[in-house]
Amino acid sequence: MTAAAPIDPPRERLLAEGPRSLSDAELLALLVGVGAAGRSARSVALALLEAVPIEELAWAPADAIAGRPGLGAARAAAIAAAFELGRRAAWAPPRRGERCLDPGRVHELLRHAAHAEREGFHVVLLDVRGRLLRAAQVAEGSLTQCPVSPRDALRPAVREGAHSVVFAHNHPSGDPSPSLEDQELTERLRAAADLVGVLARDHVIVAAGGYYSFVEAGRWRR
Repeated sequence: MTAAAPIDPPRERLLAEGPRSLSDAELLALLVGVGAAGRSARSVALALLEAVPIEELAWAPADAIAGRPGLGAARAAAIAAAFELGRRAAWAPPRRGERCLDPGRVHELLRHAAHAEREGFHVVLLDVRGRLLRAAQVAEGSLTQCPVSPRDALRPAVREGAHSVVFAHNHPSGDPSPSLEDQELTERLRAAADLVGVLARDHVIVAAGGYYSFVEAGRWRR
């Protein structure tokens, strides 16, 4: 008779005491399962955390994890997926029909874009009461810029009959501070919105380091 496989102590403790009873390495070991090349899951997890701090690992793409000692593409994908599921559950971004006027809520709505590797330009469509209709990405650029025309930025709002919009884009650098080009773009977009009868409420820059609101900073000229 084949002996039953021993119960992994971290798994047993998680079932008995909950996931908060486990260390970062133990939680990661459960995702790893069995390390490649005869390495234990715990040794693979410890080596990974030593090379990549947990706060960086949380945002690492799967292809940056794969290839590290004991980790193949499948286990790397599982680790990246676990962190993404945790973010989605914790952030609870605004849903359709919820008010989304506060720049902090816009940041939550577009937090996924805050960590994107390229700049993207988004427009948040709102109804007459400031309730979310949807958010749309209208342009994607490079690491440092994302050219967008007023026509492209306002097309979703005009097509879908949105009462107002919040413009938004991300800074892959992690610093949400606006550039001179951002200020100039903001003025062009506001002027274009006035021409087509759409109320432009704000321009929010999202980044890993937080967000910047032109309205909160007093740079939203009326």
